[in-house]
Amino acid sequence: MTTTAIINDLKIHHEIQGDGPPIVFVHGLGATSSVWHAQRMTLSRNYRVIVYDRSGCGRSQQAQGGYSVDAWADELAGLLDYLSITSAVVVGHSLGSMVAQRFVGKHPERTKALILAGGEAELDTNAKNILTERAKLIDAQGLFAVVDSWLSAVLSPATREANSALAGLVREMFLANDAKTYAMHCLALRDGSALKDQANIVCPTLLLVGDHDLVTPIRWQQQIAAGIVNSRIRIIPYTGHMTMLERPDVFNTVFMDFLAEIAL
Repeated sequence: MTTTAIINDLKIHHEIQGDGPPIVFVHGLGATSSVWHAQRMTLSRNYRVIVYDRSGCGRSQQAQGGYSVDAWADELAGLLDYLSITSAVVVGHSLGSMVAQRFVGKHPERTKALILAGGEAELDTNAKNILTERAKLIDAQGLFAVVDSWLSAVLSPATREANSALAGLVREMFLANDAKTYAMHCLALRDGSALKDQANIVCPTLLLVGDHDLVTPIRWQQQIAAGIVNSRIRIIPYTGHMTMLERPDVFNTVFMDFLAEIAL
């Protein structure tokens, strides 16, 4: 089912597939809900899968007053309210992982399990500077000025060489963003944090990371795991930052093995 809901005065595009315990997926910076297609197709055999475009992304409405990780967490809560879902498995990638942690920190009773792919809780100074400069460059020259360096960062060399068609589609997804909105999203990520939320995250938590992830490296996952009591890390080999796209079979297997251990 594909539909649009009014969440916090914004039209939010979302899709629902399957029956069973609910799982909601939050995509990352510059992406859309389509990055979860392989997960939706597989998991919907046994679960009720919800994917959605965050405000300012894909088919969802742009926010007039700006963006923040906190507002996106409230948007997620509003979507679950709209769907009458009291609790769910929450999955977030990259920026979406920060949104997911913020959501769980605010609503621990609404989360049965948390899965973070390419997780980040608060960016270090270098990463913040990169986003600041990226936003400035995009404001001045547009998305084409950064797309190829971005693509090299998010996909592993093995993926770019072996699956150039996927690389081309990911590149086009990035270029489909509104440039000014994307720049604003960069700054929202730069200024966001979920560090203080981690003490409230007590549900089973899985951190998935590519062994060639240059954006959210393994040491970042170790830092997050140190802050979340009931967490574990699994490494997806031969992948970069887009693990769910680069090796969906392995990603899904690890994902489902984790869910099988939890009473949903």
